[in-house]
Amino acid sequence: MTLKQTTEDYVKTVFILSRKGDVRCHQLATCLSVSRPTVSVAVKALCEAGLLYMDEKRAIHLTDEGLKLAQIVEERHQVLCDLLIGLGVDGDIASNDACRMEHVISDESFRALKSLTQ
Repeated sequence: MTLKQTTEDYVKTVFILSRKGDVRCHQLATCLSVSRPTVSVAVKALCEAGLLYMDEKRAIHLTDEGLKLAQIVEERHQVLCDLLIGLGVDGDIASNDACRMEHVISDESFRALKSLTQ
């Protein structure tokens, strides 16, 4: 897994989990299928990169920059997933494939594919 993909997976997961309340390290570990120490190291690095911050209760939050990145990745996932489902791909397979594709597709190719849905 590349650094870009790891970063995007973390911010997207925080974004999704934050819709239900405070986000904790153990939730990220479960969702991303990694250990808690791995999450701690990644969260620290993402805090230093200005994408996340932790409050006094140790809840994880997105910064404005992290939120922008998470929304971009989530949009890519949704558009790609919808396109695949529209082509007849099973929903679970489409979601898994979209997860991988969202990290590597160029902006130009994404815009072209997105235009098909509008």
